[in-house]
Amino acid sequence: MVIYEAMVIGLLGLAVGSAINALVWRLHVGRSWVHGRSECPECGHTLAAKDLVPVLSWLALGGKCRYCRKPIQDSPWVELVTAVAFGVSVVALAPASAAGWLRLSLWLVLLAMLIILAVYDARWLILPDKVMGPLLATALVYTGVVAGVTHSSHVLLGAVEAAVVAGGAFFALVFFSRGRAMGGGDIKLAAAMGLILGLKATGIAMLVAFNTAAIVGVALVVAKKRGRRDQIAFGPFLVLGTVVAFWFAHWLVAWYLRANGLS
Repeated sequence: MVIYEAMVIGLLGLAVGSAINALVWRLHVGRSWVHGRSECPECGHTLAAKDLVPVLSWLALGGKCRYCRKPIQDSPWVELVTAVAFGVSVVALAPASAAGWLRLSLWLVLLAMLIILAVYDARWLILPDKVMGPLLATALVYTGVVAGVTHSSHVLLGAVEAAVVAGGAFFALVFFSRGRAMGGGDIKLAAAMGLILGLKATGIAMLVAFNTAAIVGVALVVAKKRGRRDQIAFGPFLVLGTVVAFWFAHWLVAWYLRANGLS
C-alpha cells in the first residue's frame, strides 16, 4: 500500500517539479508566481499545454524550444528529482493516520521550497528571501504540529535550540570570513534546518552537507571546471543534507549507537 501511495505522490512530484522550474525563472526575472502563461525565456512565445508535460515534453523536443529551437532552460532533472524525493518521503514517513498525512503534507511543502532554493542558488548563487521567509514560517508550523501530535514540548524547544545553534554557527562563519565563506541566506537556511530537524539530525545534515560539498568541490577543481578560489553554491548541499537527515537520521543515529555499543 505504501509503495502505491509513493507512486501516486511521486507523480504529483513530477508536476511540482515542473512548477518549480517555472517558479525559479519567474522569481529571477521578477514576474508574478501565479499570473500569466508560461513562455520561452529566449523567444517569449507562449507555451502550449503540450510543451509543459513534465520530462516527456523535454524529451520529445530534444531539449529545445518548439518555436525558436534554443535550448530549454528548465531542467528535466528538477522534475525527476522532485518526483523521487516526494515518493521516498512517503516511504520514509509511512503515514497511517490523519496526523501522519498532515505531517507528510507539511513536509512536502517544505521539500518543494527547499528544492526551489537549491535550484536558484545553483544557478545564481543566492538564496532569495521571497522563498526563505515562507520556508522559516512553514518550518515553525511543521515543528508545532509535530510537537502537538507527539504531545511533547521538548520537540518544539529542541527545534528552536537547533535553529539558534545552527543559525548562530553560520552567522559566526559569515562574520569571521567577512562573507567570503557563506552568505546571509545560508544563515537563514541553517536556522530552518534546525527547526525542521532538531539538534541531532541537524548535526547529521551538516556532516552530509560539508562532506559532499568538499568532495564535489575537489572533483570540480580536478576536472578543471572550477578554480581553487571560485565560489560554488553551498545552498544545494545544505538542502541535500536536510533531506538525507530527515529521511534517515534516526536510522543513522541508531546504527552509530549500536556500532559503538551505546545502545
